[in-house]
Formats: sequence, C-alpha cells, structure tokens
Amino acid sequence: MGVQYICDAEGRKTDVIVPIDLWESLTAEKSADRPIGVAEPARYRGIYRDRDLDLEAETRNLRDEWDRT
Repeated sequence: MGVQYICDAEGRKTDVIVPIDLWESLTAEKSADRPIGVAEPARYRGIYRDRDLDLEAETRNLRDEWDRT
C-alpha cells in the first residue's frame, strides 16, 4: 500500500495516509540533522599568518559586497 490522499467534497486534498515504514524513514535522524561544529578550533589558529593580507580591509570588502545594489 502506498501513500493515500483523503479529499473533501470539492476534491481538494485535505489529509494523507503514509505507510509506517515510509514515515519512519522520513522522520529518522539524518547525519545533516546533527550539528557539525568545529572539533578543534586551535587547529585553525594562525592560518593567515604567512599571507600578506590586510584582514581589516578584506573584512570591509566582504561587508561592502552586501551593500551593493
């Protein structure tokens, strides 16, 4: 048995009956439902140290991109 629709007197779909195995597969926790986070923030410390960047200017440029129309 597949998904079944219940319609009102005008023929509009109002409800649905979903088989339990399909429902459980749709509501099961997926890997994308769990937060990833940063396991070790210290690993990323100093990654821009050797680059010749003005981080303040780069930050301003990125923010300015949002203000463009």
